[in-house]
Amino acid sequence: MPVLVDDGTEKPGSTGLKAIVEFYIGPDELWKETTCLTSVSRIEATLKLSKPSQIGRLMSLMLPMPREMRLYDLDDQIYQIVGIVQYCYASTAVEPTVYDVGLGFVGKNVPESYKADPMQSYRASGAAPDGLWRIVPVNSQFKTREAARLSVPLDVTISHTNKLTRAVDKQSTAARDISATGASVVCWLGADVGDRVKFACDQYNFYAFAIVRGRKEHHNGPPTLHLEFVDARFPVEKLPTQ
Repeated sequence: MPVLVDDGTEKPGSTGLKAIVEFYIGPDELWKETTCLTSVSRIEATLKLSKPSQIGRLMSLMLPMPREMRLYDLDDQIYQIVGIVQYCYASTAVEPTVYDVGLGFVGKNVPESYKADPMQSYRASGAAPDGLWRIVPVNSQFKTREAARLSVPLDVTISHTNKLTRAVDKQSTAARDISATGASVVCWLGADVGDRVKFACDQYNFYAFAIVRGRKEHHNGPPTLHLEFVDARFPVEKLPTQ
């Protein structure tokens, strides 16, 4: 049976739940792909795709979502829902490249601004009463990550300075994945999107400032911070061969 995640907690592997995913990779070029979700809840999903998407873009999913995980169309055979891309990065350094994508669900239908421009980007602006994400258009486009991320366990230390008190909060944790230009870490730091943190990995003598490009909350654990290094590149060539 599919292992469905109903509390926002990410689990490795696949749920066995297939979805047809549609999104624009060009102004007049719609990409359609069938894939298995790696995790899913009422308000979020993670999946692997063969094409990348910019953060903030919208994707449409059609899938046989279990009835207890739906917010509408309870008796329809196919459940259609739109998600905003929260992160997208290459999960391997080998060909063909596979991209890990995280989506926050925003509702059944795309906004009117998307109909006018399917390449429009959005940002999350809080949650609606049903738990789905509210979104608003943004003028600038997010940069697509070029460097492949590698799943190599690393002990790291993240430091964040409180903007009001100037107190420094430091936490030792593990990087979930890393690339030359960024990393994902799980920690309790109060850093928000746009904040600057210090990233240290003593094992590889690497120290850099990083910008928080994404923050993913989890119901039963610390948030995941998606970091972009701003003053150095991590020496991925020194990592063990995958």
